[in-house]
Amino acid sequence: MSPRTTDVWARALTATLTTHADPEALHAARRLLAGAHPQLNVNQGFATAKFALPDGRPARARLIVEELTAAQWERIEAAITARTPATSAIGDDLADPRHTAGIPLLPSAQDLSHHCTCTQTPAAGPCAHTLAVGLLLAERLRTAPAPLFTLRGRPYQHIKKRLRDGERPTAAAGPAAARVPAPTPVRTATDHAPVIPAQQPAPMPEPADLDLTTTRPALTGPLPPVPAPLPELPAQQALVADAAHRARALLTGTEQPTATDTGSDLARFTSLDHGVPFRQAAMDHLGLDVVSMGHLSLAHTHGGPAGAAAYLHRYTLDHDVLARAQADIQPLRPAPSATVECEDNHLTDPAVGIQLRYGPDARWHPYLAPYGTWQPVPGPSADPADAYRAARTAARAFRRPR
Repeated sequence: MSPRTTDVWARALTATLTTHADPEALHAARRLLAGAHPQLNVNQGFATAKFALPDGRPARARLIVEELTAAQWERIEAAITARTPATSAIGDDLADPRHTAGIPLLPSAQDLSHHCTCTQTPAAGPCAHTLAVGLLLAERLRTAPAPLFTLRGRPYQHIKKRLRDGERPTAAAGPAAARVPAPTPVRTATDHAPVIPAQQPAPMPEPADLDLTTTRPALTGPLPPVPAPLPELPAQQALVADAAHRARALLTGTEQPTATDTGSDLARFTSLDHGVPFRQAAMDHLGLDVVSMGHLSLAHTHGGPAGAAAYLHRYTLDHDVLARAQADIQPLRPAPSATVECEDNHLTDPAVGIQLRYGPDARWHPYLAPYGTWQPVPGPSADPADAYRAARTAARAFRRPR
């Protein structure tokens, strides 16, 4: 993608913000940005920045953007992926609603609302601080499409993945293509790993009279098949081995924290020798392809059950936690003026391809996307700065000649 492909988006948003703005407030907004680089925080549905008031107090400005519905996004994505691979890129042409199923991606003035902690009342119109947030956002859009997709309610990584999947051969291309696993289903902050419905146990047999005096020959042949609905014999043997493994870990004090969901426990189970034969069954149960299952195993290796949970699920995280983490990593960022994306428990620095995911263990788990898909790397830490450093160290290892 060329560095100017979304310039039209920037000009359109600037026009929307400034056409009916108070000239004095607009001039003050431009003065706020002159020679300064406020930290812009882009989230689903709003963008924020902080400015200093004359009395030293902070003014926290928020530009709120109307999010598109899931149905609207489905129509937009279908329209984008229906284009030929040569043109299925994110660029200025998507500013035209004819290319997005008649649904405009760029917000109109009616889609925007302003909120700020300064003393200006909303009835007086947008203040200089919220206008400055909008102008800063427009400048980001000049070369980076991600903030607009995030604001309108759909992560940019999801759009890019949908584009890649849309260009892959379908089942009509032949039997080999039909065997390509389905992409990993998108999980929300409220999703949980799927659970196999409980089956009713078989009825207990009637008591039998036991003959304890007659000698019986020892078992010389294989055991008969296990009666339904019990698991097959190899599965029962694996469960026994797993119970023994966990008992040893308890006795030696090396037991890991207990997994909080089925997906995390399957990651633990399949990482052990007795669980390896059931890897395909785990993939089918979780709806993962081979690559995603490999990444889940890496997440468990690097971060234990909490690392696996951070890979599988999104969690709702307080905005202040994300804001503090963003401030902690800011001195370490090679491109400090580039946008940092905050979505759920994910903190993404797309300029360098680093993502931190906050897990249920209160640690930040580092991720890289060297091949276009986020994958876990070593170094989870309660300190987001340490996790960010670990991701940069791992990135250098990826770039090192092999």
